[in-house]
Amino acid sequence: MHDKNNSNSRGKTTEAALDKRLCQGHTRPRDETKMLLQDKLDALKAECLAKTPPKVTLVRQRAVEGLAASGLAERAMHAGEQAPAFQLRDGYGRAFSSREALHRGPIVLVFYRGRWCPYCNIDLRAIEAASHDIRSLGASLVGVSQQTPDNSLEMQRRNALSFASLVDAGGKVAHAFGLRWKVSDELRAVEEGCGMNLATFNGDPSWTLTMPARYVVAPGGMIEYADISVDYTRRGDPSELIPVLAHLAAH
Repeated sequence: MHDKNNSNSRGKTTEAALDKRLCQGHTRPRDETKMLLQDKLDALKAECLAKTPPKVTLVRQRAVEGLAASGLAERAMHAGEQAPAFQLRDGYGRAFSSREALHRGPIVLVFYRGRWCPYCNIDLRAIEAASHDIRSLGASLVGVSQQTPDNSLEMQRRNALSFASLVDAGGKVAHAFGLRWKVSDELRAVEEGCGMNLATFNGDPSWTLTMPARYVVAPGGMIEYADISVDYTRRGDPSELIPVLAHLAAH
């Protein structure tokens, strides 16, 4: 079993927690398909730092470091634990049942923050590039986000995703996996000042976020792989999923 925690193995963030403006202004590098995922994220991070006022960056940094210090990632679901069963709908209203999917094979779950997050857009494109290999090993593949159905559909369209983005209204499934956290008043004030309204994006006034995470859940419901990112600018490469799925397919 494989268990990763990016709050420990990859350090704490020094960059923005939220920035709608950067999401809208970012364009995909021409050679993105030739780069490793973390190389793409590092390039974006440098771009974001150059555009973000230092005082705003400082508030965001404190918020994410506080999240890391809280131990939430350590308390979240990890490899070797039984995954919570769930049923969600995608942006079209089509239902996805984890119990039904597990009858067919393993599930790859990709929890992400929302379409406003440029790091999540890059991450999901990298997952899409690996989607054929993932499905060839018998796995179902879905994204999960707290955002509204319309925003989930826009995420799929924008990134040409072949897999569904499920709508986790209120973050109930994220909470079951231990990934949901509440934005501080200080961070909320900064983001609202930058024009970012998380309540509108999510259709929920709680101002909560989901830590980015990837899980491979075996047909019996056991988590075989977990990669949780407190530092959302650091993500495991999608290639890490393939040997886990190959092992499951062989057994």
